Amino acid sequence: MFAAALGWLGTAGTFLAYAMLWRGRLTSESRLYALLNMAGGLMAGSACVLYGAWPSAASNLAWAALGLHGVVRAYRRRRLETPVLTTSVG
Repeated sequence: MFAAALGWLGTAGTFLAYAMLWRGRLTSESRLYALLNMAGGLMAGSACVLYGAWPSAASNLAWAALGLHGVVRAYRRRRLETPVLTTSVG
């Protein structure tokens, strides 16, 4: 039962990410889009591992890795866009 719930939650997360992208509520560059894909892929992949469905597990865990890559890129992009405050002694 735990594996089934994990799988359905993961599937719902990735579906929600895609639906929000399709409807224009998210962009493919947004952190939320990447987080939903990462979490969804990780949950669905974990469920597949528990079921022993190795091809699906590999696919979902690869999806989670792509989501993680998106999260890291979004974090770095935001960090570079944040102005650095400097103080001058004068």
